[in-house]
Amino acid sequence: MWYEPADDDKCTFAGFWNITDGTYGDVSLDGLGAGMLVWEDGILLEGGWHVVLVIDEAADERQAEALETIFTGQAGGLFEAAAPLIETVEDSVVVPISYSTENGNLSFSAGDIVTIETDRSVGFGDSQGTAYPHPFIPPGETANVGKTTEATVDFEDDFSWDVGGNNSYFGEFEMAST
Repeated sequence: MWYEPADDDKCTFAGFWNITDGTYGDVSLDGLGAGMLVWEDGILLEGGWHVVLVIDEAADERQAEALETIFTGQAGGLFEAAAPLIETVEDSVVVPISYSTENGNLSFSAGDIVTIETDRSVGFGDSQGTAYPHPFIPPGETANVGKTTEATVDFEDDFSWDVGGNNSYFGEFEMAST
């Protein structure tokens, strides 16, 4: 999965984080969202990523700069480990971000670019299915597993896909740089 070639020779993903409360230095990031669109032609964890950063329009200039610093790996932590996988940051866009969860289901949008609807997947004992470890979630944290009912990205040629019906990973995590 992470170390295998994509079925259609192009691996894509949209990864987003909703920051409940957090800071970067003295910059508050409370209530903001950010993430990235990624495609690559090989094996995901071998690198070659082409990335579009997506920043919440609610961020002021300092907050937007902080989010870009974090998500390009310059701030350390989880994203620092992913930074060597990035071949090029193609663009950085600012759009309204909306995120909600209800009864274990996830609803997310980033302007007109990304729409994701995920239903939770039930695991043993009728409880929420989980995945651990997951390469894009901090060590010691567990991701909830779901199945997308809608998962579309519509930005530019290489950053447009519809992968509804595929796996989705989501949850609440504590993240920090080192």
